[in-house]
Amino acid sequence: MKNDISIPILKEENFVAANKRRDTYAVIRDFQALENNGAITARLLSESRNLVKCEKCGKEFATGITSKDSRICPEC
Repeated sequence: MKNDISIPILKEENFVAANKRRDTYAVIRDFQALENNGAITARLLSESRNLVKCEKCGKEFATGITSKDSRICPEC
């Protein structure tokens, strides 16, 4: 019993089914990557758009806090 070696025999894979499974996986993966990249770019654009540097202290603040004409942060 100790000297018996069993090697499993691999069954032949159906190439049509394997290709279809790979294509389905690739489509799902690409769709998820597209959603993630879209969310990242939207966040980066929104962060960069709303920040303004204060004229007095130099701090960056969101423009939604004060009026559009004012370049002074609310802390100053």
